[in-house]
Amino acid sequence: MTKTTPPVARYRGRFAPSPTGPLHLGSLTTALASYLDAMHHQGDWLLRLEDIDPPREVEGAALGILDCLAAHGLESSHTTIWQHNNWDRYRAVCHKLLNTGHAFYCQCPRRQQDSLGRCISDCKQRDLAAQGNNLRVTLPTTNLDFVDRINGAITAPKRTFDNAIIWRRDDLPAYLLAVVVDDIHANITDIVRGDDLLHETHRQIALYQLLDQTAPSYAHIPVVLTDEGKKLSKQTGAEGLDSTRALSNLQRAM
Repeated sequence: MTKTTPPVARYRGRFAPSPTGPLHLGSLTTALASYLDAMHHQGDWLLRLEDIDPPREVEGAALGILDCLAAHGLESSHTTIWQHNNWDRYRAVCHKLLNTGHAFYCQCPRRQQDSLGRCISDCKQRDLAAQGNNLRVTLPTTNLDFVDRINGAITAPKRTFDNAIIWRRDDLPAYLLAVVVDDIHANITDIVRGDDLLHETHRQIALYQLLDQTAPSYAHIPVVLTDEGKKLSKQTGAEGLDSTRALSNLQRAM
């Protein structure tokens, strides 16, 4: 009997900005890189607004980002995804992890966590209530190495991310949970993003393992830096892009 080769998954990439301010050159560079990679592979490119942290969001920024991307010719292959619509999905995963013993409530304030943000107390053994506490997940600590398409083999640090917050004490989903759950749901196969997130990838791969899912392929590009050598961001004074200068902006981003 002749064996058939399983079909190769269609390339699906994404760009997922947070609406904490206008689109700036650093964000455009990442968006353009992920878009061009998707087009090169004749795949899909999705837009997802990571609007799950209201205290940090700027009114009108989400629509401004979408308008700015469109002015630069960067439009989603499908309907734009808004994370605030996905809370039921996040909660369902939290309940599953709780019911299978992989999650626990933690009351430790930040000053009682270690440098990796882990609970190093005995919260897991204390059966704490949900109200006023963070929900943490117990993560796998092995097989977290991966090959980045740009940076090559990336070895997980010796100090492992053996637990991490997935639901915050202020009743908001954590980035780790939302990004992995949404990428799984959208069948994302390839992620192109800034290399400031390179070592966050180990923690995400661990959650993929726990959810019995295959992690996507990663490519981490160099971030745009300020004259002082810091990452260009809203915190370091990045200015919003002028959409009327789209061609010039794209040339700078390349």
